[in-house]
Amino acid sequence: MDNKINTFDRRNFYNDGDSGKVFLFALILPILLSLIFSLIANLIAGVNEIESSEVTNNIWFTAVYGVVSGLSYITLYLVYNKINKIDYKAINLKFKMKWHTYLIIIGIGLLSLFGILYFIGSIDDLLRLIGFPLESSTAESLTNPQSIGIFILSIFVTCLVPAICEELLFRGIILNGLRTRYNDYCAIFMSAFMFALMHQNLQQLVYPFLLGSIMAWLVLRTGSLVSSIIVHFINNFLVIFFTYLQNIAGFSIVPNHEWWYYIMAICLLAITIGIIFLIDHFYFKNKSKENITKSSEKPSKYIYISIGVALVLMLFITIYTFASV
Repeated sequence: MDNKINTFDRRNFYNDGDSGKVFLFALILPILLSLIFSLIANLIAGVNEIESSEVTNNIWFTAVYGVVSGLSYITLYLVYNKINKIDYKAINLKFKMKWHTYLIIIGIGLLSLFGILYFIGSIDDLLRLIGFPLESSTAESLTNPQSIGIFILSIFVTCLVPAICEELLFRGIILNGLRTRYNDYCAIFMSAFMFALMHQNLQQLVYPFLLGSIMAWLVLRTGSLVSSIIVHFINNFLVIFFTYLQNIAGFSIVPNHEWWYYIMAICLLAITIGIIFLIDHFYFKNKSKENITKSSEKPSKYIYISIGVALVLMLFITIYTFASV
């Protein structure tokens, strides 16, 4: 009898308070893990009398770090739901979609990379122009694979793990929680902005925001978190695949940054937005009728606290990065 009561009492939705709290935890966890792994790297380096950079650049060290980071997000999802008595199904992880919807999702995954990639290249050039030091990656050995073994490992660590773990939080909890307070468009862009801030890097601000907006929109239109997981995976996979292809064959999808490159970048972004608008207007026209009960309570302070903390951290990191040049 008690089990039935506990099951009945479980919430089957998230609210804006959940969104703010989970985002705050999502900011803190990577910082704590970074400190722990830095300490471990220093200990290993001290024992073996080598530089700590030799440890942190080791592919297995970065692979373990990537997997542990992902598992920390899954743990956060599981623990938070259990403590707050929220049904794990509240993230809307639904696989039952029509086959042509899956094709549309895959197409959007391809479009989201090729339609935005060159525009982001233009943003990088602008950052370079103002003196911001660009970073290729925090795990160069994994995101720059040069052998088939490392390529397969990279797919798991940098494609599959983030696609599942990050989506559980940002399009699963945070987006759905924001929808109980704000309208869908506001929830889409707020969750995308929070997703961008999570990266804590000026260089990685615009692209996660654009991609996060697309994935949030897709989740709302399909009613399933599976759609954003697929797009997230395709996006990361294509980056790794073309990097690997460039390493082994010298082939690159990025042309020289001449004047016409910037015109092409803007045009491709405009075409991408146009195609998404057409898909939204025609294909998803009658596929988004879910009614969300808006919260009658006061807005949660955790939304403002978490975003404020993220902005302060972002400002500090940006100033420190400029000062380190």
